[in-house]
Amino acid sequence: MKRMMRWGAAALAAMVLVSCGNQPDRGLAMKAVSTNVFKKGGQSKSAPSQQLQAVVAQALSSTDLPLAIGVVEGRNATAILTKIESNGAYDTWATPDRRSLVLKRGLVTATRGLGNDIMSSDLGGVSGLIASRKNGTGPRVMRYLDGENHTIELVMQCSVTRGGEKTLSAGEIRNRKVTEMRESCTAEGRSFTNTYLVDRSGVPVQSRQWFNPKDGYITIQMLR
Repeated sequence: MKRMMRWGAAALAAMVLVSCGNQPDRGLAMKAVSTNVFKKGGQSKSAPSQQLQAVVAQALSSTDLPLAIGVVEGRNATAILTKIESNGAYDTWATPDRRSLVLKRGLVTATRGLGNDIMSSDLGGVSGLIASRKNGTGPRVMRYLDGENHTIELVMQCSVTRGGEKTLSAGEIRNRKVTEMRESCTAEGRSFTNTYLVDRSGVPVQSRQWFNPKDGYITIQMLR
């Protein structure tokens, strides 16, 4: 992902407004980074956010296609994603250099070109629970590549819980009503929690999802 913009989730968080009632909330994206990507360099936090805002504005003005921002947490790498293909419930999103994510109703099911890629996933009833914003449990199976390109199958049991209502604005999205959904998954020797802000259509407008042991989480923010 060498060509991805090295601004990280701190910059993304600075440009996304999420609120709960009348109380401001820095939002789900801030949780996707534990340190400022520019901390060692001593640069202003406003610099990356201003650059990212400019890139987003340019991207939105140059195409009518669906756009999103993707942040790979373990690399502090950020890129604009364009939806390039739809096949039933599955959508393929790609960077300009064709690194890609496949989402099923907003949930990551496969990646290509990111390293330690998810080759395939079985989401069971988890995706339906998240889309319908209901509590419940279901299985999740992920098959990803390790550092030696061997496929590792991770079989988990996941619990989906509904959280509070929020309002989100980002890109061309304005004051979108969303519900916070959490998916907590456990397997032998591993556990993680994915978080989704789901709108009334059942689609996550913003999410933070675990996708491999090396890079941890990816945050995805829809822009229109």
